[in-house]
Formats: sequence, structure tokens, C-alpha cells
Amino acid sequence: MKLKQTLTALGITVGLANITYAQPEGNGLRSFQPDALITTAAAFSEAIKKPAVMLDSANIRILAPKPLTNAAAVVLPYLERAYDELYKIVGVHTKYKILIYAWPEGTPGVRGGTSGCVIKYTDENLYLINQSEWTQYHVPHVSGYIEEMAHNFVHATGAEFGWEMLGWSLSTKVCQRIASNPIYLQSLSDTQRGQDQTWQSYINNGQSFPPNLPADQVDRIHAYLLRKAEQDYGTNFWSDFFSAVRKQQAAFVASEAQGDSGPALNLRYRLTVECLNQLPGLNFKKRLEQSAVSTTVAIQSLKPTQPGWNRKLQ
Repeated sequence: MKLKQTLTALGITVGLANITYAQPEGNGLRSFQPDALITTAAAFSEAIKKPAVMLDSANIRILAPKPLTNAAAVVLPYLERAYDELYKIVGVHTKYKILIYAWPEGTPGVRGGTSGCVIKYTDENLYLINQSEWTQYHVPHVSGYIEEMAHNFVHATGAEFGWEMLGWSLSTKVCQRIASNPIYLQSLSDTQRGQDQTWQSYINNGQSFPPNLPADQVDRIHAYLLRKAEQDYGTNFWSDFFSAVRKQQAAFVASEAQGDSGPALNLRYRLTVECLNQLPGLNFKKRLEQSAVSTTVAIQSLKPTQPGWNRKLQ
């Protein structure tokens, strides 16, 4: 059965014009991160020792086991729309073309995450029949992919705030636009409720991170602060923030040239805080000061996950 016929049989309506197979590199096409050695169906097939498929679009390529072709064809248009939405907000493209691997479940070393515009997930996200979002609402579960894409957009700007909370927060806006469904919205609400509770515990504990919570959850405080700033500022919060970031692009680029050392990271954090502080009416620096959150030192530099951290954010 042909791909389009198969999709129709599954009740899927999707424009296939944006999905192509095995296009050659060059000819003006975007490049992948240089360390990404597996970029074709043949190379991925060799890596997983079974037939593979490559679905390609202008900004995203998916490599997956061949039996999951139909599911990948469902997911790709959502991710292309997410890419477009992220670009509208951030105003710059990712440094490289997004490359998504759907490694077979159980592949050693594959635990999710992204680096250099390469997203390494297992193929679990392509088993649509196992997803309540799909079976109940005919929307694939793509929030994880979109979050990883958002991290790459943020990385392209150099902005830094609260580990990955810029990317995570941005991804929730985009998910609500292009893949909203009651299950996702409930999950998001539960996550934000957890952030609210963590914030309240932080305040009740004298602006020290609660001792009963794992240290790697400290960026819930940053997520809370970003969300409250967005609520107070209004619908243009993210676009105006990234507009301010773009105006400081030379400074961000200069800081990135220093690598990921503490001083370079702290410089990017300070630049980001300055950009947030430029948004009219927010007084973002004052919010941080009143919250006992540093205006100059990134949370990573405080080493909260190492022994001896004093549970403070400044």
C-alpha cells in the first residue's frame, strides 16, 4: 500500500507535499552539525541493523525504522509547523538543520535530549497507537520533540536563563498553538502547579530551595519567574524579549566565543537578564532581587547538584 493510501486508511489527513525522501546534500540545502555522521536512511539502517526510512523537509530530517514510516509522516508536518512558529518568535534560525533519530527502544546510550541540533529519542514516540493523545484526539505526542527544537533556537541566540527554562517555556507556547489537546493541557497544568508549589515552598523556607526537593529541580523557580513575567507583560512577551536579544547579538556571539566556562556562561546570563529588564514595565532585575535570585550568576555556576550547595540562588 502506498504511503498516502496508508495514511488515509489510518484516518490521517496530512499534506504530503512537504515530505520528501532522500534528497541529495548541497544545492542550497541546510547542513547538519558536522559531528552528525548518520544523516541518511542507509547509514541509519546500518546503525540499527534493520531497514530504515528518511523523511525530509526544509528544516527537519527524521531517521526511523522503516515500519514507522507512516507515524513519522504524521509527526513531521507538526514539527515543521512548530519550527515555523519558533522562528516567528525567536527571529533567528537554528544553527543547523534539525536531525531527529528514532532509535529502536533499548539502544544503549539513547536517553533523549539534544545537542547541536541533533535530537536523539527512541522510537517510542512514533508508536502512535500507544499514545492517548493520538487515540483519543488524533494529535501525536510531539511536546518532547518541540521542547528539544526550542532549546536549539534559544542556543542559536546565546540567551541563558535557568538551565533550560527559556526553551521549555517557549516550547509550551508553541505546543499549545500547533498540537494542543486536553491531555497535553492537563500535563502542562500539572507541571505549572508543581512550579507554583515549589515557589511557595521556596518563599516559606526563607528564599532557600526546599531541602526535600532534588537540587536539579531548582530551575522551577526560574520557570515560575518567567511565567509570571509573561502574564504581567502580555502576549508579546516572548517576541519582544527575543527582539531585545537580537539587538545584543554581537555581545552574545562574543560571549559564546569564550566557550561554556563559568565566566562566559555568567556573561550570557547577565546579557539575558538585561534583555528581560528592557521590557517596559517588568522591572525584571528588581523581581530577581526581591526573589533572592542572582542577576549576574547563572544557576549552573552555583553548582546546585554538587555537595555543599547552600540551597540559595545567589
